[in-house]
Amino acid sequence: VNSTRYYDSSNSTFPIRPNGPTDSTSFVQLPFNSDFSKLVYVLNRMLPPDVRILAASPTPIVNMTSLPMSKYSVKAFHPTLFTQSKTYVYRFSIGSIQDPLQSRFVWHLDGSSGRAMGMNGNKFDLNHAMQAAKMFVSTNAQDYAAFGSVMRGNEKNRVRSTICTITRCDLMRENSEQLPSWEQGKSSEGVDNNGSKRYGSRLNMDGAPIHPFGVKKGPQTFTVAITGDRFMYKMVRNIVGTIVAVACGHNELEDIQQALSARRWGNGPSGSRRICAPARGLKLVEVSYPDEIHFDWQSG
Repeated sequence: VNSTRYYDSSNSTFPIRPNGPTDSTSFVQLPFNSDFSKLVYVLNRMLPPDVRILAASPTPIVNMTSLPMSKYSVKAFHPTLFTQSKTYVYRFSIGSIQDPLQSRFVWHLDGSSGRAMGMNGNKFDLNHAMQAAKMFVSTNAQDYAAFGSVMRGNEKNRVRSTICTITRCDLMRENSEQLPSWEQGKSSEGVDNNGSKRYGSRLNMDGAPIHPFGVKKGPQTFTVAITGDRFMYKMVRNIVGTIVAVACGHNELEDIQQALSARRWGNGPSGSRRICAPARGLKLVEVSYPDEIHFDWQSG
């Protein structure tokens, strides 16, 4: 959020307004006399119920002499160019039945259609998936050209760097869901403390629903957490799709190594196409900035 607080650009502390050779934007005084706490409160009253603002901050003042940002043609704080790292998480699930409440936010591997064609959770090998995830971690900058996608629209012909540093790529099995409060203290095998069998869609301690006749069916959800200094278009989704494809036997670990070395996909032993995971499982959870950049967060 930008306010009208401007500074002399001749100083080492540059104005808060980002600008460039083609920047013709202008800024006006924020409502409520730039009271950010009041602005957050009013915006949350106006936004749809599935969108909420936790806090807002004036654009930070940046001392350019203390930051190695000379490679960028900007004279002030830029929310994208000044990031130190970003962390994305991606959720997918395996099992014969998908959780309908999570269908908008989790990629379910049922092998039936679309990007999940052939990605059947019954073939999922967790050990292969974890090995594939480790292959994307690099202590130094590496070329990930094989895992970026072509930009669209006006950005299609823009020259981009394919050099990134991925410091984390972890695959984790999500914790089992907690039983409702009225279920606490009862046995996890579908029998209460009085010895009576319990039926319905309750969960056992493994996170799987307890069904009549003792049949256990339900999805197992996994999370991939990826941290890097920068990411190309669809890069995280391509990486997750590749991890899943290796786990399901669609691709091999050697395919990943070959793609990283050759900077393109398709020369590996399997000869299979690259899988791009659907967007619904992806979420940006953290953006980190250098210590020299300070935000003045104000909540409503």
